[in-house]
Amino acid sequence: MYAIKEAVIAKEHASHDLDTAIFFMDMRTFGKQFEQYYIRAEREQGVRFIRSRIHTIDPADDNCLEIHYADESGNMHKEVFDLVVLSVGMEERKATQELAQRLGIDLTPYNFVKTETFQPVAASKPGIYVCGAMQGPKDIPESVMEASAAAAGASASLSPARWTQTKTKEMPPEKQVDAKELPRVGVFVCNCGINIGGVVDVPAVREYARTLPGVVYVEDNLFSCSQDSQVRIANLLEEHNINRVVVAACSPMTHEPLFRETLMSVGLNKYLFEMANIRNQDSWVHSKEPEKATEKAKDLIRMAVARASLLKPLVEIPLTINQRALVIGGGVAGMNAALNLADQGYDTIIVEKETSLGGNVRKLYHTIDGQDVQKYLVSLIRRVEAHDKIQALTNALVVGFSGYKGNFTTEVLVGPAMYSRKIEHGAMVVATGAVEYQPTEYHYGEHDRILTQMELGRLLDVNPAVPEKWQRVFFIQCVGSRNEKNPSCSRICCQG
Repeated sequence: MYAIKEAVIAKEHASHDLDTAIFFMDMRTFGKQFEQYYIRAEREQGVRFIRSRIHTIDPADDNCLEIHYADESGNMHKEVFDLVVLSVGMEERKATQELAQRLGIDLTPYNFVKTETFQPVAASKPGIYVCGAMQGPKDIPESVMEASAAAAGASASLSPARWTQTKTKEMPPEKQVDAKELPRVGVFVCNCGINIGGVVDVPAVREYARTLPGVVYVEDNLFSCSQDSQVRIANLLEEHNINRVVVAACSPMTHEPLFRETLMSVGLNKYLFEMANIRNQDSWVHSKEPEKATEKAKDLIRMAVARASLLKPLVEIPLTINQRALVIGGGVAGMNAALNLADQGYDTIIVEKETSLGGNVRKLYHTIDGQDVQKYLVSLIRRVEAHDKIQALTNALVVGFSGYKGNFTTEVLVGPAMYSRKIEHGAMVVATGAVEYQPTEYHYGEHDRILTQMELGRLLDVNPAVPEKWQRVFFIQCVGSRNEKNPSCSRICCQG
């Protein structure tokens, strides 16, 4: 996936029709919409994908490189390129290995931190959690998910302190910004590496912003969201007596809270802030039109400055949050979520539509590394049922939902009698899981020796002697996926 992304970016930033080719043996694009990205790269961006094995790379004329490779039929070919990029794996740094040794935590034979299959972010020493590439090779989405899991684990370990200490970050007293006071707008334009600066003429946008009414200070930053930029912006707000702030950068969804906190750190009301999204709404969608992208950036900033000039301080009304959580789904994900919430001291209710907890894992028996899934499931259910802050409602259906942030009401029908119960809660985790695809291909269902992987796993667990009668077993991968109807990698079928 990293190779595909880099190939696409190289084509986007080339001023001509750049030829990019990826030589590969197997392509596993597991991840949300990764397969679709792979398809777009080939069909829309024109990246060439060549299933092959590289034989040699030799210097060629004009400072180029000649690649010799064998195709799927074993025929030899050669092509000449200006640049060869090697897609390599990841390994742990020596300094990280030394850190692990100082902490006294176990490493794998590959020098990543060793974790258990069913506790993927817990190191061998209790209270130490790992995430991202410290635990093993990871991409960004997995690193983010594991970081959240590690933070949740740490929160559970420290939960007793939460209920005895109520320390919060102290902010300076808020400055009074009079409604009659003239707006003094500060504009900060983000270069964002090549994301914005590779398309938009940031210096031209910066100089344009200086001409806008009410603007008293303008500058551009390489990365406005970085810690050093935040400190610099805070200092500039005080130095130039700025009372309105505009940041032209990326999505407010991800970065607006960060910039608002910067305002609060110097005593400005956080609502005297406006963002212009010149990345998602501009440089990304106009990557082939730099001149138009630059003009649009100016328009977006002009509108943001005009709106910022009209902003007034707002006062937030404190909101009472219901300290109970609701988890919909009693599978492995739902039970682990409930246990973490309960370990942090919150009352938690699990709603499961089946008559017992466990979900799809009841049909799984061993992991790829031989761990006993059913033994783990029994232990997990016991922990849930024994926890004094967890209540599990089985044979329950969600039939109604209402409320607002931090104060929700969910109506469920419970038990064989389907009696109605209303549950008030402040947070909800939806962990409803999935089911195995039921094939319509390859005569599935017409012959008792055509099975799915889960059916095979069940058969081997019930009767492990069955394979002794078999001579050959044939696995067909990607059934029901990586096609036009479902262009995604199922991620799990390669483990069969």
